[in-house]
Amino acid sequence: MQRTRRLLTEATKFIDTRWSSSLESALARSAKYQISRLSLAQLLTFGQMEDPQLRMNQSCQFIQNEGVIRLAHMIKEMRTLPDDFLDEQHIRRVYNWYLESFRDLHEAEHVTPASSPQAGYVFTDRVRSILHRHSSTVLTFAMGFRNLKKQRKLRNCEHYVTSYLDRFLMSRIGIRFLFNQHMTLVEPPGQAQLEDDNRGSRWVGSIDRACDVCHIAYDAASNAKLLCETTHINTPDFEIVTPGDQRPILSYVPSHLYHILFELLKNSFRAVGEHHKDASSVPPVKVVIVKGDNDLTIKVSDEGGGIPFADVPRLFSYFYTTAETPDLDSWEEGMPDMNNAPLAGFGYGLPVSRLYARYFGGDLKVISVQGYGTDAFVFLHSVAENAHEVLPSYRPAELEYRRNQTDWMAHQQRA
Repeated sequence: MQRTRRLLTEATKFIDTRWSSSLESALARSAKYQISRLSLAQLLTFGQMEDPQLRMNQSCQFIQNEGVIRLAHMIKEMRTLPDDFLDEQHIRRVYNWYLESFRDLHEAEHVTPASSPQAGYVFTDRVRSILHRHSSTVLTFAMGFRNLKKQRKLRNCEHYVTSYLDRFLMSRIGIRFLFNQHMTLVEPPGQAQLEDDNRGSRWVGSIDRACDVCHIAYDAASNAKLLCETTHINTPDFEIVTPGDQRPILSYVPSHLYHILFELLKNSFRAVGEHHKDASSVPPVKVVIVKGDNDLTIKVSDEGGGIPFADVPRLFSYFYTTAETPDLDSWEEGMPDMNNAPLAGFGYGLPVSRLYARYFGGDLKVISVQGYGTDAFVFLHSVAENAHEVLPSYRPAELEYRRNQTDWMAHQQRA
């Protein structure tokens, strides 16, 4: 009895929200189940069910079951953080947000669409509130680790923190995508959808079955160029090249692809503008898009001077940035709208973009030639059946990264 109390007390440290022993037991049970890693093909097949009521029923049931499992894995792994980390005010706040979301979803297990015609929409409102709660998670977490670095608590453990953040943020991407997919599948179409004659046939939730990569690249480049023009006089133009005049199309999540390309193009525009600030002419940023039988590859090339070879691995560290870190003393409560969050300067841009590329089995690589420029390569699966979620889980085989400091994805592939 005393051992049980001691274990419960140890597990429930740093909890500032409503919690109970029954919730702790439910958390432990949920964490024992394996995460269901879905493919784009599975998501497309389910989303195209003809009976909307059956689709809602099954989607609510799956989200309730799978959601608590994924949240439990995240919470369990957050508890592996050192006490000094978990007790930092911003990280502790995020930890309690996840506890609240687990509790809300767990307590919704009896709210099923079959119980009443409106139950599905009630459940979906709960999912929406969970998404809203976590809208500023990345910024709040970044502020927490920034404070730990200022307090010199991250010395000699930056590799561990980078590995942990890769796992944590990839899990977050998976949960948010799953919840957003549910909401877009079961809610009535909005006005924007009604105005697009092609959306009904092309879109399955947040997945576009005919995702036009050139169109997304053009939007990302135009917006990145506009952003850089506010700070750099010599902002370059851009070119989008598709060999053979092909129009690369694939089934993908446009918002993920836009996030990746916007980050890469913003970096390229800024690098070229700074490297050629006194030049009379500026070389353009080039985007080459090629679709093969298995892969779709995007190359973003610039002549922005490049970076030293030794610094290339640091690009994907959460502690490397060439932008000025913003003063966020007035943002202590986080931000409800992450679209306007000042994440520039935290070093999260490229690491998170690589996670989005890896989420469905792709990747992001960078090759730089100091004194000339940089090429960034985005690799995606062009076949939906091959594009599976790549997600960490709370399992000893995957947590070996804490001991041998290797990529957690390698452990997942061997497990």
